[in-house]
Amino acid sequence: MDKYFLLSARGATLKNEIYAGFITFLAMSYILAVNPAILGSIPGIDKGSVFTATALSAAVATFIMGMFSKYPIMLAPGMSMNGFFKVLLLGGGISLLWHEALFAIFLSGCIYLILSLTPARKIIIEAIPDDLKLGIAVGLGLFVSFLGLRNADIVVSNPFILVTLGDVYDPKVLIALISIFVAIGCLVRDIKLATVLSFATAIALSFLSDHLLGTTLIALPEQVFSMPPSMAPTFGAIFNFEHFTLPKLSDLIFLVIIFFIVDFFDGLSTIVGVGRDAGIINKDGKVPNAKSALIADSGGTIIGSIFGTTSITAYSESAVASSLGAKTGISAIVVALLFLISVFLYPIFSIFTSAIVAPALVIIGIYMIKNLADVQWDKKESAIPVFFIMVFSLLTFSPANGMAMGFISYSFVMLVQGKGKEVHPIIYTLSLLFVAYLALA
Repeated sequence: MDKYFLLSARGATLKNEIYAGFITFLAMSYILAVNPAILGSIPGIDKGSVFTATALSAAVATFIMGMFSKYPIMLAPGMSMNGFFKVLLLGGGISLLWHEALFAIFLSGCIYLILSLTPARKIIIEAIPDDLKLGIAVGLGLFVSFLGLRNADIVVSNPFILVTLGDVYDPKVLIALISIFVAIGCLVRDIKLATVLSFATAIALSFLSDHLLGTTLIALPEQVFSMPPSMAPTFGAIFNFEHFTLPKLSDLIFLVIIFFIVDFFDGLSTIVGVGRDAGIINKDGKVPNAKSALIADSGGTIIGSIFGTTSITAYSESAVASSLGAKTGISAIVVALLFLISVFLYPIFSIFTSAIVAPALVIIGIYMIKNLADVQWDKKESAIPVFFIMVFSLLTFSPANGMAMGFISYSFVMLVQGKGKEVHPIIYTLSLLFVAYLALA
């Protein structure tokens, strides 16, 4: 074990790796509640099936990452992509059915996997400017935070000014606000389990509200353990092409491109960031076992889509493990085993509603907004596209629109500045595809 996982070589200990893995699982276990709450609210998708798919896909992908890439990096369904997936299907103008949209995610994972095995991954990484990547992350963060605020009725629609603050005297709204501030307080004090504690606060306050005020905010489970919910409603559904028609092909291609771009760069940035924190990546920037890490990330997306969930990606909570001294894949294997055990805890995670999980979505936005600090605001070709990505992702309630406007505006600004030759052909190609998307949307 010491030789395979490089424990001594990296200055790690087995005891600390196990401890770091346990704490990191607690820090990211919210996905077992959030993902079923979001995807399970889409007509036709079974919430219990999504729960099992979430736990098993996270377990498999994280195990592959820990065992073969030997990184202390954990994977699970991406928090930004599940909300985006829901909005696309329920009001994003996409003609695809839910399992057809999951098939697009499957294809994006296949492309990601193929590129991970070839030098093409380097070409794509270098083709897209860093500031566009940062802008996409921020746009997703703003979108996810707005979704969380909307789900908790903290932000509601208004016929005159579009949106406004919800009724703060509504117990549901008040509890969500208190839970968000509990999470913020934990962040400020560097408490690792900010999301878990915010959930506990929301559940406790919801229970008190139901008993003292007569509300019906939460339904406590009758048992703690149960057999895992069946994945039959979602497993392999992506291969059902009975209702797929040729006019849907453009939407399918568009989703493949969107999910690939986000999954590819989100996973890569987390792998590099956590690798640096853990001391695995040297100052020269070389990433040991990069191919294995990217294969785990892309393979997780393929497996997850077959099981019945959205894109699997490397989690920023992996930084919790590195901050606790984790330096090997053992901590990831511990997390994988805990995800496997969690499939028997569905009664507990099933009580979470979209309002209770709202703090997690808001916190994700806080994490992702930090990317703005690295944007080169003094450069017009950076400032304008990032601004467009942020504004259109938030105000049109679609990260896809934000990404489209970001690529299009970047190409336009570079051409006007006389720097058109500096733009990679891949960017021009994507820009034209996004123009077609906006024209046909």
